[in-house]
Amino acid sequence: MGREIVKQFKVSMAGYTITAVVHRLNRDLVVLLYGGDLPHVGSVLCYDKASEEKTEVNYYSHDGRYHKDIIIARVFFEKIKHTLPGNLNLTAGVHIDGISQEQIKAAPVMTEKLAEQVTDWLKKEAGNFKDPQYTSHFK
Repeated sequence: MGREIVKQFKVSMAGYTITAVVHRLNRDLVVLLYGGDLPHVGSVLCYDKASEEKTEVNYYSHDGRYHKDIIIARVFFEKIKHTLPGNLNLTAGVHIDGISQEQIKAAPVMTEKLAEQVTDWLKKEAGNFKDPQYTSHFK
């Protein structure tokens, strides 16, 4: 209860794999969503459960355009947000050299499958959270 647990999920289609490494830190999640020929950090999506505020950051790629990884980050988030036990910090970065249209179309499908796996796991973890204890004079 209340400790860090790390789980890895993978989905392969269209000749490549996307991996989700999920660090569960009590109720909060840190998710690394990556794959292809050159995994990287292209986009970040953060979600504060209490305020329901979502923040997105897109990094510039080497060719001066923004990375498009926020697309799969949003797909993942939308699929798991109702199951999130706490806050979320998600990084996404999938790069395939010479990517085909088939591979582009597969990315959101693969991401949805990963999110379904993570959602199923989170439902099983639901009873394993610990509430923080505060010293009374610090309230």
